[in-house]
Amino acid sequence: MTEITAALLMEIAALLPAGLRVIGLVTLAPGLSFEQAPMNARVILAIALGALIAPIAGGHPEMLDEPLRFMLLCLAELLLGLALGFTAGVMLEAMRLGGEVLDLQIGLRAGQLYDPVTGAHSGILSTAYYMVALLLFLSINGHHWLVRGTAASFSMVPVGGTTLGADMGTLVGELGTTLLVMGLRIAAPIMAALLLADLALGLVVRAVPQINVFLVGIPAKVALALVIAAAGAPFLLTNVERLARLMAQYLETTLRAFGA
Repeated sequence: MTEITAALLMEIAALLPAGLRVIGLVTLAPGLSFEQAPMNARVILAIALGALIAPIAGGHPEMLDEPLRFMLLCLAELLLGLALGFTAGVMLEAMRLGGEVLDLQIGLRAGQLYDPVTGAHSGILSTAYYMVALLLFLSINGHHWLVRGTAASFSMVPVGGTTLGADMGTLVGELGTTLLVMGLRIAAPIMAALLLADLALGLVVRAVPQINVFLVGIPAKVALALVIAAAGAPFLLTNVERLARLMAQYLETTLRAFGA
């Protein structure tokens, strides 16, 4: 019995690096990580997915005889998993950025809501946009796609083949640029409408100076923005699908950067 137990422990240890890659992705990936979920449930989910996917990659029992090399291997696989989860999460953060810009433009930044995802207080539209984007991402089975992609990542970057490529800096810069561009693109229709509303209010004030522009303009801008946001709600699915395609591209780029 002791020999069987020892052999089982050796097999589990050999699969640990591959499991850590999966656990790292689950820790940060949208749809798989949720800070308000019970910690026990999150840990069980991460370990269960790691136990299911790790055997696909295979183990490296020969490295168990070299503790330092084995620890570095585990650290590298965990970092790769965290990088994949972070890359996936950045794409949906574009929805939050678009909402933050609109909160600032409309004047709703003073009224903040508790964001259950980040555990902090965020603007009204930024929280709403992100939660809707997350629900749409789950509705198109984006979390299933992430799990399948993680399993397929071992064919691109096998366990033990993780290195920090020179393209990492370029990848980070492209992620930041894409986040900014997509966030502004999501907010652009309402920003354009608010700009036209400001121009119209300016003309009205010039024509009728007695009107209190602050008393009339602020509620009008809020109402206009909310109406346009409600009218454009069906297009959020299109934005989420576009972000999902970008997510796939950048996840592949991340794997290439770590496998260079």
